[in-house]
Amino acid sequence: MSFLGINKPAGNRVSYANAAMVALISLLATWAVTGFSILANPFGTTYDHIDQAILDEFWFWTAFSSTVIPVVVSFPIAILLQRERIKLQDALDELAAAHAELAHRSRVDALTGLLNRGAFLAEVEDRLERHGAILMIDVDHFKTINDTFGHGAGDDALRAISKALASKARPTDLVGRLGGEEFAVFLTGCMDEATAQERAEDIRQGIHAIRFEPEPGKLHAITASIGVAIALPRSPIEDVILRADKSLYRAKNSGRNRVILDSAA
Repeated sequence: MSFLGINKPAGNRVSYANAAMVALISLLATWAVTGFSILANPFGTTYDHIDQAILDEFWFWTAFSSTVIPVVVSFPIAILLQRERIKLQDALDELAAAHAELAHRSRVDALTGLLNRGAFLAEVEDRLERHGAILMIDVDHFKTINDTFGHGAGDDALRAISKALASKARPTDLVGRLGGEEFAVFLTGCMDEATAQERAEDIRQGIHAIRFEPEPGKLHAITASIGVAIALPRSPIEDVILRADKSLYRAKNSGRNRVILDSAA
């Protein structure tokens, strides 16, 4: 209930009850003004010299006009204003939805639904004060999938990997696709090397367990190499990622499909 008993309509619908309330308020206001003008008689008008029949007709039309005109005018105007308000609200809702969609798209990788590179790095930088571990993940021999089965199959593989990563992540973790076949995970609050190694190994096994069938009846194994770096207190994000990248290269150069932990922490 709002001012003068006029309710805000539920949803984007015209409220005829509200329009009727506006008409009633307009009617009462008109009666009040008309009645005050007659009773106050500011000009000292006398009606003794006017024929009673004419006077009765005058009072009739005065009462009629002060009753009908406010209702006839205010009710449709109230309906019109509500419709305009609804149009405006619909436009504002559409604008807000479009803004939210653009904001979402600017942060999310379109293919996988994970955080994109910019959003992932920004989120990690905000969380570095709480410490954590970065896992740099690169899919082994991914080019072979594209070359052998086509880029459509490659996209399917990336989506399957993204789903495996998301299933292994905790609510406080961050998962992103940095580009191509490279992914990253930030384990928020993880400062223990053994825990980071265990979590990374669990992710590696989750990727290896993907049942990827690029063609009917033909399975293709997917593996990934993972480099891990513990974020030191007040470490620049660039340094942490560089250490994780170096560990990733060591994992790939050591035969792939393995986890290598950076020893700087």
